[in-house]
Amino acid sequence: MKKSLNIDYQIFSDISQLDETDRRLLEMARSALDKAYAPYSGFQVAAALMLDNGIQIVGTNQENASYGLCLCAEQNILATAGSEHFHSAVKVMAITARSLNKPVDHPISPCGACRQVLSEHEDRHQQPIRLLLQGETGEILCFASAKDLLPFSFSAKDLL
Repeated sequence: MKKSLNIDYQIFSDISQLDETDRRLLEMARSALDKAYAPYSGFQVAAALMLDNGIQIVGTNQENASYGLCLCAEQNILATAGSEHFHSAVKVMAITARSLNKPVDHPISPCGACRQVLSEHEDRHQQPIRLLLQGETGEILCFASAKDLLPFSFSAKDLL
């Protein structure tokens, strides 16, 4: 039996097409790029999120000479949100990136590990996280749920 999977998402040609809240989050993420610590890859990633209580948080990637210990912006920001605002769900997250080596003119998507962490956060709060993805320039992709990027995620229901 063959099945197919379709993912719905929106494309915005530039930030002016976003509503005020989304525009502000993306601008916050862009501003946070300067706080990224990426001396090895030169690839800086920043995220900004809004919780269901209206609080907004930013986070960035933090590299390490031992590459396996590098921390992604998405995981950093979700850990901060979970630690400081344990009972609050993330409503929306904006993610952007820039490279010191070449322009990033297309949306950057979370890595597989970050997709799993995002999925777990959605499960934990029983609420989707809307994602806004953009590079330094170019179009913006909007997904209604982080699970759209990881449709066959591992979850608590898979544990025995």
